[in-house]
Amino acid sequence: MAKTLVIYYSLEGNVDFVAHALAKELSADIFRLETVKEYPKKGLAKFFHGGKDVISNSCPELKALPETLSPYEQIVLGTPVWASRPAAPLNTLLANLNFAGKKVAAFASAGGDNVGKTFDVIAAKLKNATLGETVAFKNPAKSPEAALEKIKAFAEKLK
Repeated sequence: MAKTLVIYYSLEGNVDFVAHALAKELSADIFRLETVKEYPKKGLAKFFHGGKDVISNSCPELKALPETLSPYEQIVLGTPVWASRPAAPLNTLLANLNFAGKKVAAFASAGGDNVGKTFDVIAAKLKNATLGETVAFKNPAKSPEAALEKIKAFAEKLK
């Protein structure tokens, strides 16, 4: 079993791209969070529902959570940025798992250059752990070569 677990939520594929590339670089296990009720992927509904849920601190029901974190030394969290915060499925994860004794890092993917309060919110909600290394990406799936360089540099910091 790997020493690192990458846990992430992805709506449009950008976070998925980073999570898989990072897991490969770290020889890590990977776990994708999936909501029971899917968020809209297009149009105004996407922004309305996602933004409303993060601003109201909603915890959407997930299909599953990792069974245990105990085999892992390091957990890397990945999220899209919604309304300058981590996507609402991260709220559910952070409310339900205890990260005691784990080294925790995070990455975020945004459509623009501003990740806002994303990492501050994650740090505040972590149970019994401190958020360490973080990195933000701007639409990484649209510029995969540049994103892969940044992923490799982030992975080196986590090794």
